[in-house]
Amino acid sequence: MNLTVKFDPGMGEYFENFNEYINNLYSQLLSITSISKKRIKFKMSLSKIDKMMKNNLGFYTGCLLWAYYIYNNNISSPKEIEGNYFYLKPDEQAHKDFECQINFMENYFDSYERDVLYYTGQKVKIPESWRTVLSQYNEFLKLNKCFVETKYTSDIILPEPLKNIKTDTDINKLINEAITKKDLSLLLSVNIFN
Repeated sequence: MNLTVKFDPGMGEYFENFNEYINNLYSQLLSITSISKKRIKFKMSLSKIDKMMKNNLGFYTGCLLWAYYIYNNNISSPKEIEGNYFYLKPDEQAHKDFECQINFMENYFDSYERDVLYYTGQKVKIPESWRTVLSQYNEFLKLNKCFVETKYTSDIILPEPLKNIKTDTDINKLINEAITKKDLSLLLSVNIFN
């Protein structure tokens, strides 16, 4: 019988630096003087932006699902969490970095809707569920103090909406499938905040 569970089942390596990509893209757009060339550049980048947003939102969803899974499957016999590199390392900067990434993406949603309309003429709407994932992930980080005190599965504190999710999905199987396919956006298929 395994006495530990992984802090990260393998999703972390697929997290992308969305902030850096967007900042670089918009720096490039600012340097282009021709509006038609700006539109072409933005349109060429649009699928990458969409993919990165869905991937990182899948990562955040996956983290919430994984926490739910390891917490609920080990209630009667808590297990040590293996690989939590934040444990006993109080690092205010780590939380600020997480929060900065989350806030950046959330703030970008409005710019994205506006810029897609401006550069492509198409009207898009960010799903409200994406904003919910970000706010719940941020709440999850705060409740768990960025995992500094999270040594055992019993130390995990779930945000209220996550405590009683109802899904027929095999969470562990779905997470493993997303990791195997290197496509964390698959995790968005679980609507965990009904």
